[in-house]
Amino acid sequence: MAYISHKWGRTWYQVRGTKRSKGLPLVCLHGGPGGQSRLMTDLFKLADQRQVYIYDQLGGGRSSATSRNRWTIKTFVQELKILVDAWGLDEFHLFGASWGTTLALEYFLADRQHHVRSLIFQSPMFSAADWQRDADQLIDQLPAKEMKVIHYCHEIGATDAAVYQQAMEVYYARHVCRNKARSKLGAKYPNPNGARVYQHMWGASEFSATGTLKDYDRTADLGRINAPTLFICGEHDEARPATARRFAKQIPGASLQVIDGASHAILGERPGRLLKLIRGHLQAND
Repeated sequence: MAYISHKWGRTWYQVRGTKRSKGLPLVCLHGGPGGQSRLMTDLFKLADQRQVYIYDQLGGGRSSATSRNRWTIKTFVQELKILVDAWGLDEFHLFGASWGTTLALEYFLADRQHHVRSLIFQSPMFSAADWQRDADQLIDQLPAKEMKVIHYCHEIGATDAAVYQQAMEVYYARHVCRNKARSKLGAKYPNPNGARVYQHMWGASEFSATGTLKDYDRTADLGRINAPTLFICGEHDEARPATARRFAKQIPGASLQVIDGASHAILGERPGRLLKLIRGHLQAND
């Protein structure tokens, strides 16, 4: 565990594995925006073959709180560039989950030095409109009570209402994390500033894209990806497999793997299956 100091404060990170490993390093990007990496430590099981890096993105977790004007994609891309330079990584694999896929994509498109050997997009968000459409379909499959509450609260702007929060829990239990113990574990790690980043950039809930990312869409640039790319989704993922499959078709040679029984928090639900897929992709592209 350590910190890297830079112009915006300090970024907390962890690394496991040795530089003497034959495999290229793996850099891992957590979800959010405003999230943290506390529940990503199972990825260190991959450190038997390579160095594995996880970190808390600025504004969340154990990294420095930042002002609102820093809550932008540009800040997070620049932060990752600072870390890559500080870690001395000439080439590495890049894994992102949820919002982490957005950041991974943005970093790859901005990386003129071609540091990234391969990409893994778990539960991707490349278009807020696509994400919202998927969410709307999943909301309409909820019990009538929760569906009506969500639609009504969105109409009147009452996303802080108790009934909305209760309906949100039903959605989350189906499509965000189906492992109750894992959900409770996540609640043990308060992240108040990260929550503000999330609300500002994304919205009140996973299915309400009302923040600064509400018009985000990079699907037209997916064809620019020229690195080996693996998509992974859960069967019940809020990032619906059908949408991820469409994204994958836009990238030459990309493939999609769907993990049965999993939703969005795959690492907390089917860690063995996820790690096996990641390991196979890394070994094939070292």
